[in-house]
Amino acid sequence: MINIVSKIISYTIAFCSGLFLITYLLKLPHLITKNPKIVDIYYIKNYAKNVPLDYLFVLGYLLIASLIIKICNAKNKVIKILIVGLTTILLTSIFCYYFISKPITSNFFSKWFHTVKYTSVLYDTILLITIYIIYLYLEENTFN
Repeated sequence: MINIVSKIISYTIAFCSGLFLITYLLKLPHLITKNPKIVDIYYIKNYAKNVPLDYLFVLGYLLIASLIIKICNAKNKVIKILIVGLTTILLTSIFCYYFISKPITSNFFSKWFHTVKYTSVLYDTILLITIYIIYLYLEENTFN
């Protein structure tokens, strides 16, 4: 029970730190997508709704990557980070393809992917790798 609680705390700290650093401080989604208007709608205007949603999306991505890490029996940190990056590239590419292959709708994600297209893959990959590195650091250096 203590182990799962420590993992949840580590993930929460990593998510908040990574999101703040990459999205709010460095403003990488603004730079990468070159569309600050839609980024601000998601992360500024609808902050209270979308940050918790991102918390769950990122958790889902990391759980899928963790499953792949377990299946591959990866022990090396670099390999684990690479798996997180490749998983993110694959999943975000699938979502992007799905949304842009259909006509644009009023759904935010439809608007998002139609607007930023595959630049979202780069942003998501940087964000997820950053969050995962912080998570690994916390898991290695705390709660032991």
